[in-house]
Amino acid sequence: MVDGKKLDREFNRYMDLYKSDKELGQLMLKLSYQELFNDKFLQENSRFKNLDDMLFRGGFGLTNPMEIEQVNQDKWNEYIAAYTDCRTWHQFGKLAMVDWMKTVVRLVGQAKKKEAEDKKHGGEGNKADQ
Repeated sequence: MVDGKKLDREFNRYMDLYKSDKELGQLMLKLSYQELFNDKFLQENSRFKNLDDMLFRGGFGLTNPMEIEQVNQDKWNEYIAAYTDCRTWHQFGKLAMVDWMKTVVRLVGQAKKKEAEDKKHGGEGNKADQ
């Protein structure tokens, strides 16, 4: 089972980072359910194969993630607890957010590092040509 306190601390730490960085904040505003609950995340953190599997397996009659809020939340939380290591849908969502935020921070960091290396090597090459 997920340690709720540890998850909350990690979630809050990443949220602070995203709030303080305009570029990261803009990326978060564009986040979709499909990106958040991607196949890799679901396969690593639940018994679901993909988002459709999560929506359809429970027999709630859901056709898209926007409908989750319309189902009985106690029953939905029981379903989430049975198929994931989280106690509730809210906790599972936080886990997905932390996973997504970590991934984005890592990818942005790699891109910035590559950009700096390219700039450094490109700058040296130009000096050698002169």
